[in-house]
Amino acid sequence: MSLHARHSESFGMDTKINVADGGGRWDMANAPFVVDALARSIPTVQFSMEGEVLAVNDRYLRIFGREAQDLIGGHHSSFVRLTAAGAADYATVWNTLRKGRLIQTEFGSVAKDGREVWLQATYMPVLDSNGVPQRVFKLANDITHEHQHAADKIKMLEAISRSTAMIEFALDGTILSANPLYLAITGYTETDIRGRHHRMFVTPEDACDPSYERFWERLREGEFIRSEFRRIGRDGRPIWLQASYNPILDACGKPTRIVKIATDITESVELRLENAHHAFSDALTQLANRRRFNRTLAEEVRRAIRSGDDLSLILIDIDHFKRFNDNHGHQQGDACLRIVATAIRSAVRRANDLVARFGGEEFAVLLPSAGADVAATAAETIRAAVETLRVDHQDGTRPVLTVSVGHASLSRDHRSADVLADDLVERADRALYRAKEAGRNTVCDDRAIHPRGSVTPPFRAPFFRSISPKG
Repeated sequence: MSLHARHSESFGMDTKINVADGGGRWDMANAPFVVDALARSIPTVQFSMEGEVLAVNDRYLRIFGREAQDLIGGHHSSFVRLTAAGAADYATVWNTLRKGRLIQTEFGSVAKDGREVWLQATYMPVLDSNGVPQRVFKLANDITHEHQHAADKIKMLEAISRSTAMIEFALDGTILSANPLYLAITGYTETDIRGRHHRMFVTPEDACDPSYERFWERLREGEFIRSEFRRIGRDGRPIWLQASYNPILDACGKPTRIVKIATDITESVELRLENAHHAFSDALTQLANRRRFNRTLAEEVRRAIRSGDDLSLILIDIDHFKRFNDNHGHQQGDACLRIVATAIRSAVRRANDLVARFGGEEFAVLLPSAGADVAATAAETIRAAVETLRVDHQDGTRPVLTVSVGHASLSRDHRSADVLADDLVERADRALYRAKEAGRNTVCDDRAIHPRGSVTPPFRAPFFRSISPKG
């Protein structure tokens, strides 16, 4: 049924309304004065202890669009929508009133014109001088508008839930529930995730980062957070979500839980990343292109200036590549560029180092947080790795393909970042030119020539299968 009763929290479970007389109690003859005073300002109804309507005021009648004769003499049950399942609860309500206990409730009913009406009502038993309930006095408040507003919000949330992925968290990040759309995106069942922590959706590196804990602190402080987030699905695949984390506040404005609303944007992000890869990658070698190199160089120079870290640059040029192209054709020349690119990339092992095609047969390696000694070792490793390929050259000067390598490190002076970046490239280029002048297949920095093998690589480059351009 639609009548949901509860004992009054404000008056106490055993509150009884007594009508006192001159000797300390009101007798029943004085009750109408109390009723009249309330009826002038509040919608009211009076019932017998059997539930028969005895009286109803104009304010109450206006709510339902009815006349007094429509209700007087009728039973209270006509005010509520009873179901078979609710009959027992309804009987309990009246048994409670017959014990003299006050009840507060909200219930739905129907006005004369068929519209739905919701009331917040207080049922107060009126006791005689012996404490025996004689009638029930009902005070009502029309909450139809508020109820409809709340119902509309619920419908809106249900509509959002049907079309949007949603998941709910406790303030500490514990998962409370998730709707089917969110589960479909991540590949989990609700049993898989309920009671676990949000960190199950992030990489171990992200979960250990201080910013992750700060993220949850911000939510606990009531901050709304919206962004793109990279998450991990059940099968370990990356998932990209456009999501908002929404703290739900109580009546005092204090966060009680977090609701996340998300849209799966994995396909669009992967397309964007793919396009970015093409925009910043060399199509032939799949290394970073000159555009990405220039951007990264500028960023790393600024970072090195701020932090005081070292920064080095290696430039590599394939020796006599024009002759190789002339002798073997452009198709074999392209194959040669690809295999040299692979050798350089394999020889450079640090995660933050950038290997790029600088132009034509020239390559560049940017080494953040690396000084001249590290650069010299890396340069020799690259030179040896290419020589180890044993690619037939047959240009009359040497039997196999080789490279010349020049390197330089960032200057420490007060010039601008742009000037220092240009200076670094210029000095590495001069070192490369000196390596060629020294006979090629040589490493040189902007100060000295390193005889082949004079710098011991920290590891040997992996051995590549000998490739003959003719094959």
